[in-house]
Formats: sequence, structure tokens, C-alpha cells
Amino acid sequence: MVYRHTDVQLSFEAFDCGLGVSLSPDNEWVKLASLIPWQKLDEAYQLVFNKNAGRAAKPFRELYGAELIKQRTHLSDIKLVEAIRDTPAFQYFMGRTRYEAMIPFNASTLTYFRRRASKISDLIRNIITDQVREKLEAIVPGAHVLITEATAVPIKIQFPQDASLLNKARLNLEDMVLNMAQGLQMAIPRTYKRLAKATWTEYSRHPGRQAKARRKQIKAQLQYVRRDLRYVDELLAQGGQAHLTEWQVNRLVVVRKVYNQQKYMYDNKTHTVPDRIVSLSQPYIHPIVRGKAKARVEFGAKIDCSILDGVIDVERFDFESFNESTDLPATLDHCWDTLGQYPDEVLADTLYRTRANIALCKELGIKLSGPKLGRRPKHVDAKQRKNDIDAENRRGAIERKFAFLKGSLGLDLVNTRTAESLVVEVDSAIVLANLVFLLRIFSIPISIVAQRSGKMYQINYKVITERAKLAA
Repeated sequence: MVYRHTDVQLSFEAFDCGLGVSLSPDNEWVKLASLIPWQKLDEAYQLVFNKNAGRAAKPFRELYGAELIKQRTHLSDIKLVEAIRDTPAFQYFMGRTRYEAMIPFNASTLTYFRRRASKISDLIRNIITDQVREKLEAIVPGAHVLITEATAVPIKIQFPQDASLLNKARLNLEDMVLNMAQGLQMAIPRTYKRLAKATWTEYSRHPGRQAKARRKQIKAQLQYVRRDLRYVDELLAQGGQAHLTEWQVNRLVVVRKVYNQQKYMYDNKTHTVPDRIVSLSQPYIHPIVRGKAKARVEFGAKIDCSILDGVIDVERFDFESFNESTDLPATLDHCWDTLGQYPDEVLADTLYRTRANIALCKELGIKLSGPKLGRRPKHVDAKQRKNDIDAENRRGAIERKFAFLKGSLGLDLVNTRTAESLVVEVDSAIVLANLVFLLRIFSIPISIVAQRSGKMYQINYKVITERAKLAA
């Protein structure tokens, strides 16, 4: 597939809505369209195409614009294309030259786009983040304060249970045995699938089952899966892999790992195993113990984020749980690469205030705000207490940003199947949060009240343009 560079969109005045439909220049999507460096992003998107022939791909702005709209509206891919068909502002944001009351593309196109865009997702986020930071620095220059914190991005999956996981693995293996036996024109091995189904049905009809019944069911399912794996290996030795689909070949690898993990936990009477698989269709998801009041364990990805001068960015993205305090040196280096200097102050919770991080910040001349290590003294200086409270209140900015990402941009429970889609959705939410923050800086009116010589003066103004850079 080849990608051809697209022209820049027409101006707002030249956009033809048609059918008497009006489009307001104050619309949020109209304003956001002018804040994104589409030209740079279009050039970056060409890096994922290495063929010079084939049907041309859809323009980057059209597909990435649709992805940002999806994050903001919380729509599925199918509902999204219908909303784009009915909304002129969406089509203007996507770079269309005129409004057309028709579906722009199939919903499955977004799936293939996310798969390609995941390769340069970091690059896309960095280009837009740098653009937002440049505009903000031109408006509100000042001291650089870094806030860092980690959070989890849960994915919508069925709550994992060992017995149900083994039952699904058994059903997948039975289909593989049937396909290979029929393809090789051999007698179908005896898998006792009717007995296995009856055993599972009897177990599933009793939701209030005890630990003894659960362990008994796991033992039975392990026996069925072990027998089916033996049949699969015998058929594979005779060339049965040629009769399996690519999906079945990949699923077989996952099933083998699930069996080994469940067998280990059953034999050792434990519920913990490294890289534990909790979903056959999403093997990259692992339990992340957070200890929160809502859910002690979350299933998804964990991200370490930072806010520098109001702009949020991702410092680390991982599907495994990690100690975010070890990422502070890398976060400071990222700040140096971005600004050419270290931040004046770092706001972080007590988890980041390790002796190594305190020594590092002291060496670099950075103020690491927060309470001192060790046991809290009986008598705390009032000024120090006030400073600690003030630092904690200012650190709450990143918690409010997380609330916006999860409440308004859909990261509270992501409904996706592939790891590539999750990466693109997280980065899209981060990008959209920064764009909305920049849009609010330009849109919110500011009022200043002053008193002089017994008279009150009120000054109202609004930022409508960015300040030009001063010549060096």
C-alpha cells in the first residue's frame, strides 16, 4: 500500500456545508483544527509505508481526526462513522473541503489505521505536545514545575476465573483437533467433550460454589486440556498445522502457556505466577495490584505521566506493574531534552521520595517538595506544615488531569482487543487533553480588579492570539 501526500485543508470561510447547514467558527472542533500541526504529522505518517505500489491509503488527518473525535465522544467505531456523516464540524476537523452526508469510510478502516499508527504513536504524541508547549510558553512564561504520578488504564475484560479460562482453552483445542483430523482424513480422537461439557455445566449452575468444588473443577479441566494437547501434538507431528488457521496457531501458543501456569498454581496451591494470563484473546493483559478502594487489582496497562508547565506527557507505558519511583531520573532527563534545563521544582507523592531520588534532586539543584522521610516528629514547624500542604495541593493538578482523562476522554475502561489499539487510544487521550487545555487558555476570559485612590478598576481581556517570539 502506498501513501500519497494530501493538500492542506481549505480555510473555514471556504468550507462548503451545503443544504443550508451553518458551521460556527466558535465550535470546539473548528478551533482545535487550527491547533494541530497536520503537515508535520502527515510527513511522519509516511514513515510506516514502505511500498510504492497499491491502492492509496486514506489521508492521515481524516483517520487521526476521527480517532480524536472517538476519544471525545466515547462512540464505537460503527457509531462514530455515522456521527461523522451527520456532523459538519467533524468533517471540517477531519480535513474535508466540503460537507457530504455520507459515511466517510468503513468502521474497520480505523482498526487497520490504529495498527499502523501504533508504530509511530510516540512520535505523533511528541509532535503535538511540543507544539502545545511552544504555544503555552509564548503566552505564559515562568518557572518550570514538574509533577509526576502513575495510574492504571483498565481494559474491559471478563473477570478472570481459572476454571472458565481452562474451559475456553478446552473448547479451542477441541476445534483444532477436529479441523486437523478432518484435514488429514483421520479418525477423530476421543476427546470426551460431551462429558466435559456436562461437568462444566453442572459447575457453572452453582454460583455460590466453595473452594473445594472450584479446585475439583480445575483439576477436571486440566485433565481435559492435557488430553487435548496430547492429541494436538500427535496431529501436528503428521502435518496437521497446514489445516489450522493463523488465529488457531497463535491461540495454541497461548493455550499451552495457560495450561502450564494453571498446572503450576494447582500443584503448588497458589494463585500467583509470573506473567499470569487472564484472557485468552488478550494475553498481553496481566493483573496490576493497585490497592485502590474501588478495585484492589486492575487489568490493563500502567502509565507513568508527568505534567510540565501544564502539559501532560507519558514517561512510561507498560503492561506489567512497576515501581514508578525508579522512573524519576528518566523523567528529569526528558525534561532536560525538552527545555534544555532541569525543572525548578518537582511535586510527587511519598513513593517518589526515596533516598536516591532526594540525593539526585539535591545534586541537580532541584527542589523536591513533600514531607521528610522517617517518622513524623511530634512538633512540626507551622511554616513547614503550610509548605507541605501547599505542595500537596499543587500536586493535585495531575490527579485532576487523570480524572479528566478517565471521565471525559474514556480511559476509565477502554474497550479494545489489541495492544496496538490501546497504545493509540492512550496517546490520543493525552494529545486531546493537551489540546483542550490549550484551547481553554485561548478561550477563557480573564478579569482583574484593582483599587487605586479610592476607585475600583476592573479590566477584562481575553487571549485570542499567541505572542510573537522576541528576536534574539
